[in-house]
Amino acid sequence: MKHKGIKTALAGAGALAAGLSAVAVAGFRTAVVRRDLTPEQERQHLERGSWRDCLEEIDREMAWFRAQKPEELTIRSRDGLKLCGSYLEAPDAKACMLLCHGYRSRGGLDFALVLRTLYEHGCSVLVIDQRAHGRSEGKYIAYGVLERYDCQQWAWFLHAKLGGRVPIFLEGMSMGASTVMMAAELALPPSVVGIIADCGYNSPWEELRHCIKYRYHLPVFPVLPLTELMCRLVAGYSLKGASAAASLANSPLPLLIIHGMDDDFVPATMTAENYAAAAGEKRQILVPGARHALSYLVDRERLEKELLDFIDSHVEQFHGA
Repeated sequence: MKHKGIKTALAGAGALAAGLSAVAVAGFRTAVVRRDLTPEQERQHLERGSWRDCLEEIDREMAWFRAQKPEELTIRSRDGLKLCGSYLEAPDAKACMLLCHGYRSRGGLDFALVLRTLYEHGCSVLVIDQRAHGRSEGKYIAYGVLERYDCQQWAWFLHAKLGGRVPIFLEGMSMGASTVMMAAELALPPSVVGIIADCGYNSPWEELRHCIKYRYHLPVFPVLPLTELMCRLVAGYSLKGASAAASLANSPLPLLIIHGMDDDFVPATMTAENYAAAAGEKRQILVPGARHALSYLVDRERLEKELLDFIDSHVEQFHGA
């Protein structure tokens, strides 16, 4: 009987270990491993999503951007990945925007509705594909922990390309917003004069905690700790490895922060934390009725004005310095 009890306990422990391993692998694959969609799959996804009512306008603006024949640029990340971006230089550019897209998206899509506005306002734009997205290499998404260094390298690349004479703004949407905020405390070139962050989370750990609990309705423990373990062992980073709030507390860069009040993917409470932590000059725009990444659609006139005013004010300061 004693041996039978030990065997039963061992079998139960083995089953538990196997179950936990399956949870860890599934969580890691769902949240972190690259997943490329075919154009048809992406279209189906968009037609089911929140942007379905403006797809015709998005198509038109993306076609406009391609018609300008942007310059295709590449750099190498610190860990050897080829990173790609599309650069469109405005005539007599007053500023340059480094645009970082969101999770499992791409820059041409996330910023489609603002690219022409920026260009016609005299801003050059560099639309990058973040690591593990689009044309850029990489197998694992790092939620800004590693991408912040990619952003830093793109900023130095632009600084050199523009001779340090043109002010640069780091602008991001969703995960891209957190990427640029996390990059704020790094050693950036002196031509970087501001951060623009739309619906960014405070930290990867807290964002995954929120999604596991409220979107997937799974227990945070053990799913999140096991996903963290896989990130450390396989992808080489920690979900606790960077924080937008902590980075902003250590940066003097001016910040324009935007968030939809009805965002259930990245709750607006995270923007409140980021905004409160920011040590530099800061402006906050909260948009009632806007869900995740939809603030611009809900209140376009106001956001365009605030965005362009923010750019102009810091362009003047750059040239007046």
